[in-house]
Amino acid sequence: MRIVTGALRGRVIPSSRVLQSIRLTSSRLKEAVFSMVGDDLTGLLFLDLCAGSGQIGLEAASRGAQVWINEPDERRWLQIAGLVRQWQVGNVQLCRDKGQVLIERLQTAGPHFDLTYIDPPYDATRHGRPLSAELLEQLGATAVVAPGGFVLVQHQAELRLVDTAGGLTVVRRREYGATTLSVYARS
Repeated sequence: MRIVTGALRGRVIPSSRVLQSIRLTSSRLKEAVFSMVGDDLTGLLFLDLCAGSGQIGLEAASRGAQVWINEPDERRWLQIAGLVRQWQVGNVQLCRDKGQVLIERLQTAGPHFDLTYIDPPYDATRHGRPLSAELLEQLGATAVVAPGGFVLVQHQAELRLVDTAGGLTVVRRREYGATTLSVYARS
């Protein structure tokens, strides 16, 4: 996994046993995400809610965004924290909460994000529902997403997410093999 552009361009997130147990975002999908949001994210606040390897959040940081990277798994969080230190990335805030807990905390303490990326494990559930759907609906019911902000949800293609979640409305859906990227806008 290589950072494609920006200040960290060419840096490689090393493969490790810690990452072998997770599904990594394909290069094709990562390219599609960043072609949608742009090369220059300077001045934007970006939340990578379920970071996994950290590749999406680190790519956003490389492009100038102020990034919050959240990963609840301690081993993966330590790997991301090590890269942030080693690469001297100053525009990253690291969190180690479950996604739903971080959303609750952000609702009371701010900030409001311009871009939020949700990509939990596809088999993860909460209240018997896919975690991606639960997190999307929780975000839609809060002010965590800034007015005019976007939420990008990476999920399995067979999962049909709602068209509207609180103040969020789907503006785009694209399939990439067995994965769908659903993009929501805050009205």
